[in-house]
Amino acid sequence: MTCFDLSDVFSVLRFSGSTWLDFLQRMSTGDLRGMRAGEGRATVLTTPLARIVDWLWVFAEEQGARMLVSAGARSKVAHWLRKHIFFNDDVQVHDTPSREPIFALLDAPPPSACAADLPPLGHCQQQSGGGPIWVVRLPKAFGHGWLVMGNWQPAEPPLPREAWEEWRIARGVPAYPNELNEDYIPLEAGLWGAVSFNKGCYTGQEIIARMESRGQIAKRLCLLEGESKLSVGSRLFDEHAEPVGTVTSAAGRSALGYVRSAVAKPEAVLRTEQGERVQVRAIVRM
Repeated sequence: MTCFDLSDVFSVLRFSGSTWLDFLQRMSTGDLRGMRAGEGRATVLTTPLARIVDWLWVFAEEQGARMLVSAGARSKVAHWLRKHIFFNDDVQVHDTPSREPIFALLDAPPPSACAADLPPLGHCQQQSGGGPIWVVRLPKAFGHGWLVMGNWQPAEPPLPREAWEEWRIARGVPAYPNELNEDYIPLEAGLWGAVSFNKGCYTGQEIIARMESRGQIAKRLCLLEGESKLSVGSRLFDEHAEPVGTVTSAAGRSALGYVRSAVAKPEAVLRTEQGERVQVRAIVRM
């Protein structure tokens, strides 16, 4: 069983009020309409210029909702949402600064009976000896696995944080603030599954819709492999020695980085400033 302690990677915001769903629908890129208790969906919070504030997972409950956000962006996301609440909105954003235990279990059986038949991002709660636990089936892009939150302890010690970085980079999973920040647009980050092109107006929609319809995406997040160890911030160059990209996360020879769309092709060969080869292994698409 592969287990990671992600308590300092993700945080939880809670929502209450009768219009929380309408509010999040107009604020973010994903189509959240029709969500029922026990369902979860991915979305992205964007600026008016369609830049990424954070990649979010929203989970509907019987009363209100929970939202999984990047731990480093929790206060920013809470503030961003609160400042866009109108006088006629019945929605409250609850930000609990305390660290909530969050574990990821990969290649493991369901950690509770209620989780056995959950769809991706489906979730359930169950009482355990230490109190209630909340279980979420991870999206398919993460492979077979679960998030477990609350008063629960894994049977084996979690792997060190460095192992999580190695795992997510190898899987092409973007993270805040390396790949998810206001320098990039959701389509550049490969977050297609968290963007709806059929819903009504939301913040940043016009720019995202225009990029998709015209196919004009300036850069793409790529999974990279170097001939030697790669470093965050390293610039990448094409065969004409023109700068075409930057490494944003690295773990040994594996890395993630944004590469100009014209050269972001699987098996394309780039070079570092030192002239070492870096191959594009895949275009990230979550």
